[in-house]
Amino acid sequence: MRRLGIFAATVAVLAISLCAARPTSVLAAEKLGVVLIHGKEGMPGQMQGLVTALNAAGYLAERPEMCWSRRRIYDSAYLDCFADIDFTVKKLKAEGATSIVIAGMSLGGNAAVGYGARHEGMKGIIALAPAPAIEFISKLPAIAKSLAEAQSMIATGRGNDKATFADINTGRPFEVETTAKIYVSFFAPDSPGVLPDNAAKLKAPLLIVSGQLDPTQRSVPYAFARAPSNGLNWHVTVASDHRGTPAAARDVVLAWLKILAGQ
Repeated sequence: MRRLGIFAATVAVLAISLCAARPTSVLAAEKLGVVLIHGKEGMPGQMQGLVTALNAAGYLAERPEMCWSRRRIYDSAYLDCFADIDFTVKKLKAEGATSIVIAGMSLGGNAAVGYGARHEGMKGIIALAPAPAIEFISKLPAIAKSLAEAQSMIATGRGNDKATFADINTGRPFEVETTAKIYVSFFAPDSPGVLPDNAAKLKAPLLIVSGQLDPTQRSVPYAFARAPSNGLNWHVTVASDHRGTPAAARDVVLAWLKILAGQ
């Protein structure tokens, strides 16, 4: 595994562009399709900058609207949300993609790792500012109280009933209305979205990009360390806050994909 800081990441990008490119004939043999997953309360347009960069580099890219979007926020359980990714993978393959990379920002980054942990045949996984650290935020007083309420509802046969529960997004508390079962799927300590557990199950190489000014990334090095050893596993830090990470990560993402496409 590799951990690259800002300076080292810059050197790596330059080295890749100068030395690590595969012959054009090899690159042309494979067409990468990239699924780009937005963050909590976000929308697909959040990823437009990366879509533009990926298309310019010759990659296919699609952006599903996920069940945690601003419009839908939480209308499906964590694992059920993967149906939107499945649909997008099929769309990319229909457009000519021969290999698939799953990439995401924040909760989308968490989901990219979760999806990769449960699906064979992915070419690579990219997590940009992956969050939240469910094993920690589930212990926050407001979240813990809502979890207890949701679990009580499930225990009394009201798991499919809606209620108002506590949530948090980059330190900002707010409330959501969803069912008890859906809430528990996202926030319980044993949620299927626990990042370190999912990282440990990956078969594909993993790129994580974290902002140095992003407090949500404090537990990410531990999660990254759980990933099975792979020469293409990179954890890169960039000079950014949480929301700025996708833009700051653009050159690193393109460099990593260039190597990946030649494997």
